[in-house]
Amino acid sequence: MLLLFIMGVLLLFPCILCADGERVERKKAELEELKKRISVLQEGLRGSQSRLNREDSVLRDVDMRINDINQNLQDLEKQKSEVLKKMDDLSRSRQQTSRELEREQMVLAEQMRAAYISGNEEYIKLLLNLQDPAIVSRILSYYRYIARDRVETISQINDYLKEMARYEADFVNRSQELESVIEKQKLRWQSLDFAYREQMTAVKRLRNQVSEESGEIIRLQADEQALLKLLKELQTVLEELLEDERSKDSFRDHRGKLSLPVKARISESFGSRRKIGNLRWQGILLHGKSGSKINAVYNGRVVYADWMRGFGLLLIIDHGDGYMSLYGHNESVLVEEGDWVESGQAISTMGMSGGGTRPGLYFEIRHKGKPQDPMRWCRR
Repeated sequence: MLLLFIMGVLLLFPCILCADGERVERKKAELEELKKRISVLQEGLRGSQSRLNREDSVLRDVDMRINDINQNLQDLEKQKSEVLKKMDDLSRSRQQTSRELEREQMVLAEQMRAAYISGNEEYIKLLLNLQDPAIVSRILSYYRYIARDRVETISQINDYLKEMARYEADFVNRSQELESVIEKQKLRWQSLDFAYREQMTAVKRLRNQVSEESGEIIRLQADEQALLKLLKELQTVLEELLEDERSKDSFRDHRGKLSLPVKARISESFGSRRKIGNLRWQGILLHGKSGSKINAVYNGRVVYADWMRGFGLLLIIDHGDGYMSLYGHNESVLVEEGDWVESGQAISTMGMSGGGTRPGLYFEIRHKGKPQDPMRWCRR
């Protein structure tokens, strides 16, 4: 019976592997299709945003440039860390080789000292004074062993010297590589400072352009409608794809248990009146330090990562069952559309994109497009 069971398992094993392979391929195909569909949505959104006024277009270009510079700086920081690690490894290897070299040099010194004490003529005297061939043979073997050990020691020392020279050359190359990375970082930081100044100038011009209250109300209403349209289109795409992800642990079961995306002061609460008209906040606004890491509040699939008027660099994560979390005004994004993110994973950094006057995060939770109070979902 046991034999039959084992044979049955062995027969089923290729089928199981085949099914797993098919699921992996299907998931890859779904993600590729998701990226294509989102790309189409983004092109449509960019098409509508191409009609933005000059001030908006300038701000968008500057925000995107800041994002690119920050991403480049992050890549350079990774390169710097890798180079420093290699240099640290080289330093440890060099120290170990140096210790081995010193040990072999001491052995050679002892051998040379022993040879000096015995004297070179002693070897000849011993051979001439000895009559027994067996003793002569043993003496010759003894001296051959000493000579061979000395040659091996010298050879080992030469090997260590070559190894030390290679470590020195590698260390010099890594040092030059590190200097190059640091120099590139300096140039990027200079570019970033210049872009920050451009951003502030663009924001001032934009605020001067939208100086009247009626114009700003119309603008905010248009931004909200554009976001609703985007969310509706995304929901349509998601209903057709990623079916298996919606059967996982439900976002709804974590109501009141989530952590806020960042530790920062809440300056605007959900539902509170905005400074103009009768408009109200559809999410919460948190203000903090520029560059602070923004974390995903829950597991999900990144379905949008692009610039949008009124929200700046906007990230949208789908959590299944119609739930989405939105993260706006980011300085840089650390993930791409189609990426799966875990709860608490860093997804972006805090900034002022989209027209902010100080670093902040605009955070929303929506269910089938309808805004939810984030503070009913997140712990303080």
